[in-house]
Amino acid sequence: MINYSNDSPILVSAYDPTFITRDVLPKHSLCDNLGIKTPKYKFTLAQHRHAIKSQTQIPLGVTILHTPGHTPDELALYDEAEMMLYVGDSLYENAAIMFPSEGSIVSWFVWMRYLVTWVKSKNAQRKASTDEWGPKEVLMNCGHQTVLKPALEMLLSTIAFMNEVVEKKEEVKRKWEKNGEQFVAYQKASGRLSLECPERLVNEARSKRIV
Repeated sequence: MINYSNDSPILVSAYDPTFITRDVLPKHSLCDNLGIKTPKYKFTLAQHRHAIKSQTQIPLGVTILHTPGHTPDELALYDEAEMMLYVGDSLYENAAIMFPSEGSIVSWFVWMRYLVTWVKSKNAQRKASTDEWGPKEVLMNCGHQTVLKPALEMLLSTIAFMNEVVEKKEEVKRKWEKNGEQFVAYQKASGRLSLECPERLVNEARSKRIV
């Protein structure tokens, strides 16, 4: 079945189009893993910092940001009017941040630091504004658990935690095998931040001295 929607186009990341080609989508969408049929649909590849527009090409004030890391096609959305950053599965609190086999902690660091720069810029613009109405800083909504949190604090705290993992300042809490690959789990003592991912991804970040 092909889903068509003239008023709601489907936008996907143009960062790595090979990740969502028809021959690999059943695996990367987890449809194969769940034993369900992969849906077919038309989509448009969105470039980094793509501005979403209406059917009549009116800017809606929402920007698509490429944030590969969790997966190569991970996206974030930024709503200018609401000063709201939506980061999907890139990070969140009170549940394990999960990386599948296709993820990359190396890429995650690069793009989360990009978001730090983005948020700082937006916060500085707001601080310099004379408008007394509206939000005062960028807030963050995540794919799991975390809503309406100060984006800068969430980003910096999570980056610091991931640094501690890579620098071996956090101990492995658990190891297990999944789909023929060794996975590891880490967790802050507070329980606020935790990570579950293939051990290979942590070792890759260590070998490339990503901190």
